Amino acid sequence: MAGTKSPDRWKARLLEGGSTASTYALVRAEVASPTEVAPVRAQSPVAGVLAGVLSPLGYRPGWHTAMELSAEYLREKLQRDLEAEHVEVEDTTLNRCACSFRVLVVSAKFEGKPLLQRHRLVNACLAEELPQIHAFEQKTLTPEQWARERQK
Repeated sequence: MAGTKSPDRWKARLLEGGSTASTYALVRAEVASPTEVAPVRAQSPVAGVLAGVLSPLGYRPGWHTAMELSAEYLREKLQRDLEAEHVEVEDTTLNRCACSFRVLVVSAKFEGKPLLQRHRLVNACLAEELPQIHAFEQKTLTPEQWARERQK
């Protein structure tokens, strides 16, 4: 019958690997219970990629990232992994729309390295956390540079 919606249209769309945005819009419009989505999601070509990351309706709750990351957690990780003598981490999330931080890292591991390599060291240290951070500002100094900056 023309003009009527098929109740299984979203299932077919998801199994085809169609646009996730349109599929989720269809799901929200046509599914009475999130439990209907789970069996179809398991059969989806993207199921492996999405496993453990998304809710039953296919989205990551906004609070998810804020709950996992804290300034203290990042400070301890940077200090430990980069053997830093000084680390400052400021959570700037309140000033922005998503999870964001500003860091200052002072480490002897930065000696003789240009800025890009220093930033890559920090990024490698926080490789697991960076996908959850919307904005990340970093300043990297050697102990000598830090001493000079504090004298100013």
